[in-house]
Amino acid sequence: MTPVAPPNFRVIAASVQGTSHLRTRTPCQDAYHFAEIATGELVVALSDGAGSAALGEEGAQQAVVTAVATVATALERYCPTTRRAWQVTVQSAFLAAQQAIFARAAQQERSPRDFAATLLLLIFTAEGTIGGLVGDCVAVLHHDGPLLSLCPPQRGEYANTTNFVTQPDLRSQIDVRQLAKPVKAAALFSDGLAPLAMNLAQNEPFAPFFEPLFAFLAAADHAAVAGEQFADFLTTDPVNPRTA
Repeated sequence: MTPVAPPNFRVIAASVQGTSHLRTRTPCQDAYHFAEIATGELVVALSDGAGSAALGEEGAQQAVVTAVATVATALERYCPTTRRAWQVTVQSAFLAAQQAIFARAAQQERSPRDFAATLLLLIFTAEGTIGGLVGDCVAVLHHDGPLLSLCPPQRGEYANTTNFVTQPDLRSQIDVRQLAKPVKAAALFSDGLAPLAMNLAQNEPFAPFFEPLFAFLAAADHAAVAGEQFADFLTTDPVNPRTA
C-alpha cells in the first residue's frame, strides 16, 4: 500500500461582530483554535458563546482550546484506524471540553450555564475529514464533489435555540460525521454567517458565496494578511447587514 503524503495546510481566520451584536452592543463571542499535529493532521475547533450566557465568550474559548488539545494529545499517542475509533476520539474531546468548563464554573462559583457555548471540531487528514458538532456552527467542505456541509446545524427544543456543550445530555447530542475523501478547502463559521452562506432548510452551502472565497484563500500568500482582509470583507455593507 502506497503511503499518502501529509497535506500542506494553511489556516486563515477572522472574527467580527454580526448585526445582532452591533445592535445590542455586545462583543463577538466566537472563539477558534487550531493545531497541526506532527503526524500530519490538522485539528480545528470553533465555538460560539450563547447570547444568553453571561460568560459565553469565556466558555467558547475554554471549549476550543480544550478540544484541540485533547485531540492533539490522543493523536500523538496513536492513530485511529476505524470509524469507531475516530468517533471515540471526537467524543472524548467534547466531553473534555465540558469538564473543563464545569471546572472553571466551579472555580468561579458560577453555574455552568453561564459559560454555555456551541462547539464544532474538525480533524483533517490526508485521507479525509472527521467532524463533530454540538450546536449550530457550520463546516463546509470543498472536495471533488459538490460542496458539503458535513454536520447539519442543530436546533434546540424551542424556537431559535440550539445545543451547548454545557448540557447534561451532551454525549447524546454529539453529532460525529466522516468524509472518506481528501478535501481541497474548508470553511468553518458560526451561525451569524449562515443566513448569507447557507440554505439552512436543506443544509446546502450557497456555492456563489464559497467559490470566490476559496479562490481568495488559495491565492493568499500570507495567512495573517489574508485574515485581516477577510475580516474587512465580513464588515462590508454587502455582507455584514445580512449576518445574524
